[in-house]
Amino acid sequence: MKTRYLNYLLLLVTLVLWKCEPSVDEFVPQAGNADFSVFVSVGDSYSSGYIDGALSYTGQVNSFPNIIASQLSSLGTGDFKQPMLPEGTSVGSSLNGSYTLQVVNGMLMPVPTQGNPELLTDPTTWINGKAPFNNVAVPGAKTYHLLAKEYGDPSLGMGNFNPYYARFASNPGTSTVIGDAMMNNPTFFSLWVGGNDVLWYGLGGGTGLESGMGPYDITPESIFQLSITTLARTLTTNGAKGVMCNIPGIDALPYFSYIKYNDLVVNADTAALLNYLYAAAPHIEFHEGNNPFVMADVNAPGGIRQIKEGEKVLLSALSDILGDEHYGVLKPLTDEMVLDLDELSVIDDATDKFNTIIKDAADNNDLAFVDANAILENIINGIVIDGVGYNTEFVTGGFFSLDGIHTSGRGYAIVANEFIKAINAKYGSTVPLANVNDFTGVEYP
Repeated sequence: MKTRYLNYLLLLVTLVLWKCEPSVDEFVPQAGNADFSVFVSVGDSYSSGYIDGALSYTGQVNSFPNIIASQLSSLGTGDFKQPMLPEGTSVGSSLNGSYTLQVVNGMLMPVPTQGNPELLTDPTTWINGKAPFNNVAVPGAKTYHLLAKEYGDPSLGMGNFNPYYARFASNPGTSTVIGDAMMNNPTFFSLWVGGNDVLWYGLGGGTGLESGMGPYDITPESIFQLSITTLARTLTTNGAKGVMCNIPGIDALPYFSYIKYNDLVVNADTAALLNYLYAAAPHIEFHEGNNPFVMADVNAPGGIRQIKEGEKVLLSALSDILGDEHYGVLKPLTDEMVLDLDELSVIDDATDKFNTIIKDAADNNDLAFVDANAILENIINGIVIDGVGYNTEFVTGGFFSLDGIHTSGRGYAIVANEFIKAINAKYGSTVPLANVNDFTGVEYP
């Protein structure tokens, strides 16, 4: 009897507590004053999902526009169609596959895998008949390329068109990237382009022109402004809203910061030997500890000098530095392997001017704006997301992938969240953020 009484009492207490429990309304995302029903993304390799030195199925799944589209799906938006590569494939601009970390001479180093070049070189693998796509980002694209029909024209021959675009263009040789984007009748868009208009000059070691239309030249300011203005105006023609993003400075990219100017470490005996070998060049001097690398410079005595503090050695020089010829020590690094102070000044000046143009275009069209330049400067110092730290250090930082330029999957999730924050702030929407640590990071062997 007592047991039955106690059971009734416990049941009564449970019911009372249940009745008193405060109700919490379930979070329901809101679109605010934006229409996300048809979302398109226009841009270059960053928007395409380029990771680890190649475009891959995995990278496309982790592209920041695809992450944004996934977060928008809670608002009942339509499908976000990307020009997917076959699962398990990858292809870089040099027809290599994605980089993987491997042990080389006792060191962990990124090594390219065997790629799938047929995806770019064999038109029978192309997917033009499946156009239009919501993500029309093209690896390697500069601003003006997105307006040019020649950009996807295979009749011009390899090296004279972009096969990444030709592969999915609605009509290769006739269509344009921006035209293909507009085939979707977008109601909302992301536009992140302009990095390659500066970056390729840096990738070429400053050997391009400070203003020109060659592959390693910095795009003329007038052409850049016309291109950005035209892209933004076209995308907003039918009242679509969107978000634009500026160009990050190269200081944040491990490709330009991983190898330090004075990473040549020698002991006292080796320093003495090197001083003997360079006796004919007294302006070059070594000592025990860290020393600047030696580089070629036509303006220096004897055509060689040591690298100055602040100058940048490109990541592409790493294999030569570690190779049998000992570049930077017994053989000078070439001009293409180093960005000198004058070249860095040119890059900084162009980046500042182009970022002003991008911000003006966003303001003039009443669009949301993402300051990638400021965001990456913050990540340099390190951030923590759900207990996991991220910074811009090569390999170990977690934000960048193994090519030192493009982000990891988690890096793209961080970028996607910054876009979503800007969208929510501008349009009064409540699009939920992505869980960054759910995405792919750098994989160790």
